Amino acid sequence: MILVSNVLIACTAGPPTAPQPEPPPATGAAVTAPAAPATGWAAILGPVSAPENWQVEPCVNDVLLCVEANGELMGTVERFSYPVSEVNLPEIPTPGAEREFLQAWVADHYGTIERDRTMADPNLTFTSEPPQDIAVGSLPGLRYGYTVTHPNGALFDRGIGYVATDGDQVYVFVTGVISGDPTGSFSDEAAVEAFAPHLDTIIQGLQL
Repeated sequence: MILVSNVLIACTAGPPTAPQPEPPPATGAAVTAPAAPATGWAAILGPVSAPENWQVEPCVNDVLLCVEANGELMGTVERFSYPVSEVNLPEIPTPGAEREFLQAWVADHYGTIERDRTMADPNLTFTSEPPQDIAVGSLPGLRYGYTVTHPNGALFDRGIGYVATDGDQVYVFVTGVISGDPTGSFSDEAAVEAFAPHLDTIIQGLQL
């Protein structure tokens, strides 16, 4: 038994392997890995419009579009999308009836925002804007907006949004002066007012 064990050990261990030389460097043209496809804003951003000396480009967080003035961050625009099947509405975006679906989506969104804000503070006043037709890239969409004010008229929230659908996905783009939310938000209403017309242009030029 001792002999057999020694033989087995000798056979299985084998001699130590010598280090192998590095393969010679490849000759000819270098092979590079294909670039990763763009995602988020970088994948859909078309022509950019901004006030003089302002800059607009995708943020490091690819769901945000960064808006700067002379290198200082003024605000961001958030984008997100989700399947139509996740929308809790009786309407569905059938061909030719997308606008009705989007109107119902905006009405439901307004209701959610109003309930949320007034539950937090019953003294706040919610005021909505009638949604306006606007192209979101190649898709028909709606631009919507609302304000929430204190009893003395001071601004609490102002939201600006765009919503569109291709029948499978709902695409939403939002910004404004949103209390307690650093994403999709600007520092003050004056900055929103200055950028809003340019945002319309950006939304219309999206590659959707």
